[in-house]
Amino acid sequence: MPQYEWSPPQHPDPPEDQPFGVEGVQWSEWVDHRPVWVRVEFSRTGWQRLPGFVDAMTDDLVLVQLVHMGHAHRLWLTRDRVTHRQLKVRR
Repeated sequence: MPQYEWSPPQHPDPPEDQPFGVEGVQWSEWVDHRPVWVRVEFSRTGWQRLPGFVDAMTDDLVLVQLVHMGHAHRLWLTRDRVTHRQLKVRR
């Protein structure tokens, strides 16, 4: 009779939720990291409206950094998907 050998279960990690951006550019203007609201489509959770910060911009595109589900992302988006937001004053 063969003896049973225990081994830990194997659970593959779920695929990470990836954002869909647009192709980046070689040259852009660096900015002062102003706060923005970003509308981004993700591979698993669909469209999300998230807070982010601007890293660079051109006439048509904006490079934003944001965090979604604990993962930091930097991606290029068209300007119509990025709007300004106001940070609250700390007292």
